[in-house]
Amino acid sequence: MRLRALGDMNMRNENFERSRFPLRQIPLLESVSKETLRLIERNAKLLSFKKGQEIVERSEDMSDVFILLSGLARVIIISASGKAVNFRRIDPGDIFGEFSAIDGKKRSASVEVMEPCTALCMRSAFFRELMERDPAFMNAVLNHLVSLLRGLTSRIVEFSTLAVANRIQSEILRMARSSVNGSGVPEISPVPTHSEIAGRISTHREAVSREITRLKNLGIIERRGRALIVKDVSRLERMVHDATGE
Repeated sequence: MRLRALGDMNMRNENFERSRFPLRQIPLLESVSKETLRLIERNAKLLSFKKGQEIVERSEDMSDVFILLSGLARVIIISASGKAVNFRRIDPGDIFGEFSAIDGKKRSASVEVMEPCTALCMRSAFFRELMERDPAFMNAVLNHLVSLLRGLTSRIVEFSTLAVANRIQSEILRMARSSVNGSGVPEISPVPTHSEIAGRISTHREAVSREITRLKNLGIIERRGRALIVKDVSRLERMVHDATGE
């Protein structure tokens, strides 16, 4: 059973510039004004969450905005039949919860902690004030929203036109492109479970298991501990290109 986060969170105000989470290193905030950073330091909170907690619950009225600073989370909806639909993974530096802050409506999905997290939390009114005050912050939020929309558009096309094996290949390639390690090698860590990947591309775990085994046998990917190494990105890209034409 998942734990609800709000009743069990560890809240603390810290001096962000002296902490291990300097604000300027967060992609969303790298171009904002010094005044915006000072306002965030004064008004935002650092929250800690345990594995299995929900930071955001679907259909709730709370409209706070979060930026993940450490750990790992995922955007998910559990259907009435109990099926988990995974929309995206949330990595350090990613923003979430902004939809409700912008349109004032209830949460459209839940955000569940996959690994212990620390997140920066801003009240919705304060978030909107920052967008009005600082054009750089507004542009960063707009670019983030457009990136989400482009990604969702690509997924809809994949669902409508690609076979299951090709959707799995495309999802692995998508993760690989955003998971390059210090040596320049795509290293997906921690690797999602087969069930999680299946939830993202609307298939079943057995199909994911079969395709990942095939890709391993072809020498395209390799499992190392908790990581999945993409050894032959070019070949994986060709496979996706042959299926999509892109």
